[in-house]
Amino acid sequence: MNKIEYDDDTRIKMYKKARDFAMIKHKGQKDNNGEDYFMEHCFKVTCAVKELTNDIEIIQASFLHDTIEDTETTYEELVKEFGSRVADLVNEVTHEGKSDEHGFYFPRLKSANAIIIKLCDRASNISRMENWSEKRKQHYLKRTKFWKHE
Repeated sequence: MNKIEYDDDTRIKMYKKARDFAMIKHKGQKDNNGEDYFMEHCFKVTCAVKELTNDIEIIQASFLHDTIEDTETTYEELVKEFGSRVADLVNEVTHEGKSDEHGFYFPRLKSANAIIIKLCDRASNISRMENWSEKRKQHYLKRTKFWKHE
């Protein structure tokens, strides 16, 4: 998954294509606070990712990170629309719909680029937990931690 350099016009087109695709796919979805899911989550995840990288394909994948998981979008559709690198990044951050005692898990999450997206996704979710039950909050925080308390 090598990074390709694109000119500014192409980068803008790629950015808008992923943004618009995700916006359409998430149309009508609300978050737990009753807000527009795309604007309050997908867009904000992308803003955070943009602070960490200027790789347009990672930025595209950040817009699209919940499309397989939360919409009717398929991996194959993402490959067709955005190429295999973007689709592979989205696939890495998509859970399999199975959970264990720690919650949903992400067995394909392996690359540094996908982990950047997943960490921004987690940070966005944590920043929007005010309407979650206390049990759900604690469960999410517990499975988000990557350090051990002594």
